[in-house]
Amino acid sequence: RYLTTGRKIYKAQYEQFGFYIIKLPSAIDSRVLYKEKLLYEEKFGVPVAFCFETLTKNNRNAYVKHHIPFMMIPAQIYLPFLGILFSKKFSGTEGSALLQLTANAQLILLYLVYNKKADYTKKELAVILGLDPVYVTRGTKELVSRGFIAEKRKGRSVEVGLAIDSKELFNVASSVLSSPVRDVIYVRKTEDVIGLPKASDFALSEISMINPPEIATYACFKKSRIVDKFEIVDEPGWEKSSEICKVELWNYDPMKLCENGIVDKLSLYASLKDTKDPRVQGELENVLEELSGSKWFQ
Repeated sequence: RYLTTGRKIYKAQYEQFGFYIIKLPSAIDSRVLYKEKLLYEEKFGVPVAFCFETLTKNNRNAYVKHHIPFMMIPAQIYLPFLGILFSKKFSGTEGSALLQLTANAQLILLYLVYNKKADYTKKELAVILGLDPVYVTRGTKELVSRGFIAEKRKGRSVEVGLAIDSKELFNVASSVLSSPVRDVIYVRKTEDVIGLPKASDFALSEISMINPPEIATYACFKKSRIVDKFEIVDEPGWEKSSEICKVELWNYDPMKLCENGIVDKLSLYASLKDTKDPRVQGELENVLEELSGSKWFQ
């Protein structure tokens, strides 16, 4: 049926990794394409990507939002199963090859998004974010190379600030945000633990209509001294759910971005974007839509 409607199917190979490319005459609704993607993956047993000759900005944003791999050679390539995103802005400016952001670069980017002071020196960012100046330099260099921020010299200092419109940044960066979660552990519930920012579906339940999970989840920087105080629970199944909780160990400090005791929304999205729970996915989309219309993205 798909072949008779103009689709062409190609088998692709990247080193030892195989997948299929489905070429369509034109772009179609993301909801229809997502169902088609699931059917192909069920039958082929490998990932698939869709190929188009033309693609509008709205098409691109919808496909990225629903994690639908696609290609429009050479301007747009989104292959999340290979960790590849090549993006050429629709304004016609040159694009750059993007992989997922490193932890420090992501922390710097999100801080700049949430705090729209015109510019920050690298020294200021190091103090505010608690990062070694070397890591700030590396992180800003990464963000500059990807076109997210720009640097300018002011006296003896180098200042950085957002280089593109916040909404455009959100559309592109949401595809390359990496999950901040390094590991998840079960610990006994203590005052130290419940003082941490709420995370995962526990945080989502605080800002959406989803029901709270049976076991609460909190976020903590993996290098924080408080980690040494945790009472690790090796067999949580034998414990009362009211007496234990989960702690996500993050690659960057969630305290630097949290608000009202909850991890920031873009980091929350990044930590949950690959979940298979349709309820969580639905509420995540609502949170992102609300965020895109907030003061940060005006």
